[in-house]
Amino acid sequence: MTRRNRTGKTKRGQAYTEFVVVLPGVLLLLMLAWEFAYFWWGRMVVSTATFEAARQVAAGESMADGYAVYNDILEIGMGRMSQEHPGRFYMVVRPEHKSVWTSARMEYRWPTGIGALMGGGLRLNLSASACFRLEQAHFGPPTMGFE
Repeated sequence: MTRRNRTGKTKRGQAYTEFVVVLPGVLLLLMLAWEFAYFWWGRMVVSTATFEAARQVAAGESMADGYAVYNDILEIGMGRMSQEHPGRFYMVVRPEHKSVWTSARMEYRWPTGIGALMGGGLRLNLSASACFRLEQAHFGPPTMGFE
C-alpha cells in the first residue's frame, strides 16, 4: 500500500531501506550465535571424552581401553578437527591413592564463519580433566582407620 504525504507524493521504499540497514546486524548476531554454539559443542565433546576415559579405567578396564574410548568419542564428536589437531591427553593411575586422573587439551580452530573471515587466526584451547576413584573391593577391616 502506498501512502501519500501532504503534497500528494507517494512514499515508497522505506521498508526496503530499513530491511537493508538492519539485515547485516541480524546476520552478524546469527553467525555469532552459531559460532558460540559450535565452540560450546567442542568443549562438551572433549569434556565427555575425558570423563568417559577415566570412568572406564576406574571401572577396571585397561589404560589402552581408556585411550581408545577417548579417541572414539573425540573422533565422532569433532570429526576432522580431531585428526588435524589431536592435542594432548594424559591418563595417570595412582594405586596408592586409589584413583585415576585424566587431563585433555586440544587446540580449537574456528572452522567457519567469523574466524574464517578474520583469516582463521583465532585459536582457542579446549581443556578438561577428570578424577575417579578406582572401583576395587577392599575386604576385611581397614588397616589404618577409615577412609
